Amino acid sequence: MGVVNASQHIAIRVADVERSARFYIEAFDGHYLTRPFVGEGEAMEELMGGHPGLRVKVVILGFAHGVIELFEFLEPEHAPTTIDPPANNLIHWCIQVDDVEETLAKVLAAGGKTVRPLDNWGAATFVYCTDFDGNVFELLGQSMQEIAKLTIEMFPDAAP
Repeated sequence: MGVVNASQHIAIRVADVERSARFYIEAFDGHYLTRPFVGEGEAMEELMGGHPGLRVKVVILGFAHGVIELFEFLEPEHAPTTIDPPANNLIHWCIQVDDVEETLAKVLAAGGKTVRPLDNWGAATFVYCTDFDGNVFELLGQSMQEIAKLTIEMFPDAAP
């Protein structure tokens, strides 16, 4: 079996690829791996749930660690994908950062919003934010291994 990297990339539905790309680049020091392009045709229709005439604008952004794909549905505009929109399935996604407060300032300056104020989970600092489209992401100053350890300290029954 090959190496598994569970956080290789995330694909996010957005209303405006260019606006959202600027947000993620400004807030997280990202860069374009691709410029926005339009995907259409039978293969794209099958991939996104079989909607005839589907056209989707996509951009791929790179960061120091990880990748984000942004998807703007052009036709039909609100086409459901194979999986229902994130509001029904995706609770949030997380970005580990060196300095949560500094990154939060950049998120807010780029147009993001906080879901609730900066907080702590034991010794871990975190905050939940939204982008322009309401996608919820967490800024976290620790690794998930550290969070798992803190969780087990707080909830001993969570130990594997």
